[in-house]
Amino acid sequence: MNNTLNKINNIPMRTWRWLGVNNITIDRTLPEPKEYTLSITDELENSEVKVELMKKDTSSKFLPSNYEGLNEASLEQCKNNYNTGIYVNSIIDRKATKPVFINYNADEKNDLIIDNNLIIAEENSEVTVVINYSSQTSAFHNGLTQVYAKKGSIVNLIKIQELSDNSIHLDANVAKVEDNAVVNYVEVNLGSLFNVTNYRADLNGYKSNGNIHSIYLGDKERDIDINYLINHYGKETKSNIEARGALLDESKKVFKGTLDFKKGSVKSKGQEEEYTVLLSPNVKNRSVPILLCTEEDVDGQHAASAGRIDENRLFYIMSRGFSEAEAKKLIIEAAFNPIIDKIPSDELKSNISNSIRRKLSDE
Repeated sequence: MNNTLNKINNIPMRTWRWLGVNNITIDRTLPEPKEYTLSITDELENSEVKVELMKKDTSSKFLPSNYEGLNEASLEQCKNNYNTGIYVNSIIDRKATKPVFINYNADEKNDLIIDNNLIIAEENSEVTVVINYSSQTSAFHNGLTQVYAKKGSIVNLIKIQELSDNSIHLDANVAKVEDNAVVNYVEVNLGSLFNVTNYRADLNGYKSNGNIHSIYLGDKERDIDINYLINHYGKETKSNIEARGALLDESKKVFKGTLDFKKGSVKSKGQEEEYTVLLSPNVKNRSVPILLCTEEDVDGQHAASAGRIDENRLFYIMSRGFSEAEAKKLIIEAAFNPIIDKIPSDELKSNISNSIRRKLSDE
């Protein structure tokens, strides 16, 4: 199998090649798997849900046969050669009040994280899982997270990525959502040199619901490639994609957000909106909001916008005694905060806000 990262994270519906949005190529190869020795056992204690390290016999049990992930090689590595991962299973008819926190940390001796995570929410249950990727040194991350939300359940999956500036972050996610179930996906991307994320939700059940709320911050020469896809299969399904970002220095970003209304998804509704603040004339920003439809009785809306900070708003804040740099930080933080507030940890929220301020301080 070809382990090169050539033309990965393909857009669901290809467009003109010269636009440079169909996929991304990274001049690296997937590293050979090796042991990941940092223990996460102490962080798995939660009496309200079943949480354990991933076992080989459960790793690919619920993965859709047609899910491609970022590409075949990276997906196969996560399925068959992972070196860490968690299995979370909620209790039927029970709402877990305590989130499950997982911290995948990399250091010089443990610089390769290949995680395979599986979250199963039993009927009428609720579970929140927070996964944090961080490093102080160069690291390589390749991950897969599967979510199976059974009837009437709610899954809140929150991912925070703060790997070092010369790291690579490859992250694939797929969710299966049954009748009246909800999957809320929150993504905070602040680190890594190459940041490539893929998320697909299949709204299979009647009145199933899928939501994505994400923020990203590009600085220096960071390269961000985001690919979100929500498939509407069931009747009266609902979806929402909300993405907010800021780009500075010479960073690059491609956002691909797709709502696909399949035949039979009558009376379904979906909307997506992405907004990017451009803080440098040298950034490259490309956004592709896509609506696909083979069903007539549906309601889909999409929008993408980008631009510099509103001068009137900037002037108003500066008139209250703030410098221009401080005013810009306040405006960006105000845009990010509604999504950051969805994280169920004051410590994590504070760390994220501080990280954003540090990155904006040199703007």
